[in-house]
Amino acid sequence: MRTTAAPPWLRHILRPTPVPVDRALVLRGAVGIALPLAAGQLAGEPALGAAAALGAYGAAVDDSSAPWRLRALTLALPQLAGATGLALGHATSGHPWAQVLLLAVTALLSALLSSTGRVGNTSTLVLLLATAMGIGLPSGGPWWHTPALFLLGGLPLALWSVATALRHAARDERAATATAFRATAALLRPAPTAPPDGPGRRHGLTLAMDAAHDTLLGRRLTRPRPGTRTAYLATALDALIPVIAALPAARHATAPVAEAYAAHLDDIADGLERDARPVPGAHPLPPAPAAPALDPLYEAVVRAGTVADDPRTPRDPRHRLPLWTPPARRLARTLRTRLSDPATWSFALRLTLCVTVAQAVASFSALPRSGWIVLTVALLVRPGLGTVPARLVTRVLGTFAGVLAGLALISALAPGWPRITAVVALTALLQAFARYTYALQTLLLTPVMMLLADPLGLAGASVPEARLLDTLVGSALALTAGYLLWPENNRADLARRLARAHERTADYLDARTPYGPHGTDRHELHALRRAAHHELARLHAELDRLRTDPRHHRDLVPWRQYLYDLENALDDAPASRRARPHPAPPPEE
Repeated sequence: MRTTAAPPWLRHILRPTPVPVDRALVLRGAVGIALPLAAGQLAGEPALGAAAALGAYGAAVDDSSAPWRLRALTLALPQLAGATGLALGHATSGHPWAQVLLLAVTALLSALLSSTGRVGNTSTLVLLLATAMGIGLPSGGPWWHTPALFLLGGLPLALWSVATALRHAARDERAATATAFRATAALLRPAPTAPPDGPGRRHGLTLAMDAAHDTLLGRRLTRPRPGTRTAYLATALDALIPVIAALPAARHATAPVAEAYAAHLDDIADGLERDARPVPGAHPLPPAPAAPALDPLYEAVVRAGTVADDPRTPRDPRHRLPLWTPPARRLARTLRTRLSDPATWSFALRLTLCVTVAQAVASFSALPRSGWIVLTVALLVRPGLGTVPARLVTRVLGTFAGVLAGLALISALAPGWPRITAVVALTALLQAFARYTYALQTLLLTPVMMLLADPLGLAGASVPEARLLDTLVGSALALTAGYLLWPENNRADLARRLARAHERTADYLDARTPYGPHGTDRHELHALRRAAHHELARLHAELDRLRTDPRHHRDLVPWRQYLYDLENALDDAPASRRARPHPAPPPEE
């Protein structure tokens, strides 16, 4: 019997991403949501406990293993945005046109500000979703009641998470820096000891360097002080840049020599990950090369090990810290760049149209006014969350399976402690496995929302039926208004992204001079290299996103090759000044 394989874009959507389980996240999520539910049950007010549990659930979703500064921002700002959205939604209760206008403005601002970074993207998404939820909540009670419970519910988990990060200071910075060293070592290794995937490994280095820069310097509110762990790690990461610039020389190395250099970088990475404080002499020097062509690579690798061994390096005035930009200036520069991009406005207008239509349907039809329709549309259409077909398939599958699971739990468990236990268990599973696929995340999310929406068990099967109906209506609206009637000009957008990445790479190569005390200002070189890595990482993320679009996934091979050529041009820079790179032209429009 002949079988037909699923199309590549669908296989890519449903393919799980293996992610290690973070037990600390699981524990904090389970305990964090158990506290408000248990407090409400013990006080005889399960409805209040469920409202506070929404805040705890939001904090659990936003929780991460990031450094404490980024973790605090990622937890605090979305919680404030969620409380603001609930208050705004409650304020328009009973005024359908005001609700439509409110969500239209919120969707526009949310889309425009989503490109300001991870914290801005998360906060504006929570603002939009919370506004939709606030509109669907019952209108009784003072306006501040639910927002205050939302903030109080997430507070214990947020404080616990930040305190844990402070207790393990610099662990994530060490891991990010070590990952960049290991990604560089992977490119040095010949094919027999590493997967023969040159483009994949080079893309991995781009992403690792971008993530390390963001972790060490991108989210800081102040400049790192000389002598601190962060200053040392930033200097060690800065010393890795000459190694990357000298990577083309590795083609002249024999397999044993290349393996020795790679092992030296791996040894440095192991030391960085164990402790950010260096131990002088901990990294023995690799063998000196016999071929003169390998001298730049050898000197760069030795220097990277010397920096990692010398605890005085951060205090040495000859080794200044990489460039750090104040947060206000970073935000202003990002907003100026993103708001001048036509693709940003196209995404924003598309999301605004879809959310406005969804709220109009919810407000002026006989469908349950729960906010779930708008929530579905926002999650499917919002920029940065993947293509519409990918999110639609996974959300419908996950919601259908989640509704079945929710119906089973509602039928089998009585209100009170049995359902609280189920919510805690589902939250723990969400923290452990939600990053595998979006379908699994939706499957675990749906029954939790169903149980929290009916803490007294009075609605019966009406809640699951309403959630499934709202999801189907929202998916149909997102597919029609956000995809079929609004075709994305992804090829033009890719061309613009490629042009920006090309310009940033060319700017770095134009300024490229030898590193050292008499070379070009290292602040400028670091900033230019950082900008190039950032644009290449954004281009890689966009190409990966378009792999899930049935209209474009077949046309991405030339674009990926061009990205690989740009990354090679970034590395293939000799010590002297070089003209701007001219890799193969982009694919035809």
